Order: sequence, then structure tokens, then C-alpha cells
Amino acid sequence: MKENYNTSRSERFSYCIYFAGQNILWAYAGLVSTYLLDIGLDAKVASAILLGPKIWDAVNDTLFGLIVDKTRFKNKQKFIPWIKIGTALIGVVTILMFAIPKSLSNPSMKIAWFLVAYILFDAAYTMLDAPVYALPTAMTTNIQERTDLISSNRFGGILGGAIGTILIPIIRPKTGWLLGAIIFCAFGTAFMLPLLFTGKERNAEKIENEKEYTIGEMFSYVKTNKYLIITLLLYFIIGVCSIETTLSLVMARNCFGDEAKASLLTLFGGLPILFISLLVPVLSKKIDKVVLLTIALVTGFVGALACYFVGYHNYGLYIAFSAIKSFGAGFFMVISYMMIADSVEYGTYKSGVRMPGISFALQTFTSKLKNAIVGSVALLALGMFGYDSTIAETAIQAQPVIDGIWKVYNLMPAAGYIVSALLLILFYKMRDKEVEAMARYNNGEITREEAEKQLGNRL
Repeated sequence: MKENYNTSRSERFSYCIYFAGQNILWAYAGLVSTYLLDIGLDAKVASAILLGPKIWDAVNDTLFGLIVDKTRFKNKQKFIPWIKIGTALIGVVTILMFAIPKSLSNPSMKIAWFLVAYILFDAAYTMLDAPVYALPTAMTTNIQERTDLISSNRFGGILGGAIGTILIPIIRPKTGWLLGAIIFCAFGTAFMLPLLFTGKERNAEKIENEKEYTIGEMFSYVKTNKYLIITLLLYFIIGVCSIETTLSLVMARNCFGDEAKASLLTLFGGLPILFISLLVPVLSKKIDKVVLLTIALVTGFVGALACYFVGYHNYGLYIAFSAIKSFGAGFFMVISYMMIADSVEYGTYKSGVRMPGISFALQTFTSKLKNAIVGSVALLALGMFGYDSTIAETAIQAQPVIDGIWKVYNLMPAAGYIVSALLLILFYKMRDKEVEAMARYNNGEITREEAEKQLGNRL
């Protein structure tokens, strides 16, 4: 065990691979836009029904964060019981979402089935996602250990996402959507189970004795936590513009002429991300994480533009530039979760209220909201380009549609990276040394006066 670490090696490993399993499931669920086209729904109709359930989500995620922060279980645990319930449900509802018979002649029946399944999926995902991201705050009070745990969950998540996005285009055409969902849900759940038995909340007594806060105080906490708001805004901008996963199969079928080529593209684009997730903890000891992220976002912007201008007739060169583009996504996937944890320390320092549940629930809400919007934007764009869903899996689209897919697939990520880099440069002033000072004060290690002296007037 590392010096001064509270968690065991098996516990840290279980926490890491939980996210691998979660993201294998998410990689499959993330293709729901293509699935709706393949079962015969019009692209514009599919765009609308993906957005609809987010009205529920706007209430569901935020309220669940409040519930997590206020709930006290008899065993004095705060997060693990929710993780167990959500893990038990997520595979079942994911399969239900992909079980719509293509033979149903009434489109209204398909829409109704999907809406019910999708709302249940969102509820189950929220139930496990916000608590599992907040869990490190209960596993240990060691800041470096929390950083390592968050880095490990990003490594596991990226690994799981890569496994899913590489294997799905190879396996799914052979199994169909439903059997594929069963296979990948079983596979993903197997990775998630160990944490349910090894995970521990070590500050249970402290949590049990915490003051109960009102809903008004919780909303006030969010309102005054500017770095939480900025981080969520970054997450939303990059997420809405990262259209690659949503359109990967459609792009590979039509631009490269083979759905399976999406696997090779994911492999070469994903390997740098996997490497980055291991590199961030090392680099962040020498370079401030926000500086690292800014450099990575600018690099991602350059890579995305290069991908667009290379064109889809230069597959090999496109893969090379995709690897460069992945620097933006790779660093953001790891560092953004560290920034959420940092915002918890900032919010605690400023308000005297510690609310990791609501902070990570808002991250989950933003994640699902941007996924719904990016899916709707992708389908709406396809509809505007004239995408014909009646030939979705059987023929190549017309040339104007192919050109439209290419533009959206490459230029939207470029826009997301450069806008986010500018937002960081102009507005995000908090750095690692300030977070460390606030964390030490929050843990009672230094006085307010000592903390203020270290912080100066930057924040």
C-alpha cells in the first residue's frame, strides 16, 4: 500500500475497473441514435424523441444529488447502497432499450417503447453514476490518493469505452442490436461487480454527524461555486461538440464504405487517450493540471482541423491526425473530474458546506444532457442533409449527405476544443496550489488566516 493511503490495492483496482464496465455499457447505449435510424424511424423524429426525456432528466439528476447529500442509510454509508441498486438495474434497462422489434408497423409504438426504456435507463444511470464519482471523497481524506483514484477511474473508463467502441462495430453486425446489447451488458456488468464487495466508506461517522442542509442552502452552494459552474460549462461545450461516438458507425459506413473501419479508427484514436490517462498523474506533479488541459485542447483543435482537410479518401493519414486530435479529449476526460473534485474544496471553503453529492450529480446531469443534445443535433443534421433511414444499413447515402456527415463529424469537435480553451484562459483562475491550501483548511490542518495568506486575491 502506498504511504499514507487508506485504500487497499484491490479496492483501488475494483474502483478502476468499475468504470471500464460502466463505459462498455455506455459505448453501446451511446449508439442509440444509429439504432433508431436502423429500426426505421425518420432522422428528424428520432432527433426530437432523444431530447424529450431530458425534461425529466433536468429534474431527476438535480434532485437525486440532493437526495444523496441528505440520505443516511442504517449502515452509515452514503454512496455504496445507491451504487449497488443502480448496478443491479442498468444492464436490464439497457437491454430493454434495444429490444424494440423492427417489425412493429406502428412508429408510435416504437417511440412509446423507446421513451419508457430511455427514461428508465437515465434513472438507473443517475442512481449509480453520481455516487460512484463522489465515492473517493468518502474513501479517503488524502488529496493525492483521491487524485490517483480519479485518474484510475478515468483510465478504467477510457479502457472500457475503447473496448466497447472497438468491438461493437465488429460484433454488432453479426448479432443484431438486441443480442449485442445482451452480450455487452453482461460483459460490462462483470467488471462493475467487484467494487460492490470491496468498496469502503471510511468517514461514515463524520458523514452521519454532518448537519442536514436545506434545499435552499444547496442551491445557494451551487450558485456561489463559480468553478463548479465553469467546469460544468466546459463539460457541456466539449460534450455537445464531440459528435464522433454518435456518428461513428454512420460515418464509417458512408465515408469509408465499411462500418468495421470505425473499430480501427477508435483503436488508433483511443490508444493515445489510454496512455494520457496514465500520464496525467505524473505530469500534474510538475505542471498545473489546468495549464495541461489548455495545451491539450489547443492541440485537439489543430488535430480536428487537420482531419477535416485531409478528407475521407486518405484513411491512413486521417487516422494519424485523429491520434493528435485525441489529445484534447484524453486530457479533458481525466482532468475534468479532478476539476469537479477541486470545486468541492472551493465550495466548502467559500460556504462552509461540503456537498460532493450535488456536485457530482450535476456532472452526471451535464453528461447526460450533452449526450442527449449531441445525439439530437447529429440526427437533426442528418435529416437536414437528406439522410434516408430506409437504406440505413443496406446502401450508401447520396454524396451531399456524405459530405454533410464529414463536416459535422470533424468541425464540431474543433469548435468545442477552441471555445473551451478560451474559456479556461479567460475565466478559470484556480490552480493546484490554491486547491491544496483550501483542502488543508477544510480538513482543519491550517487556520483561515494561513489559508488566505496562501490564496492571496486570485480567487
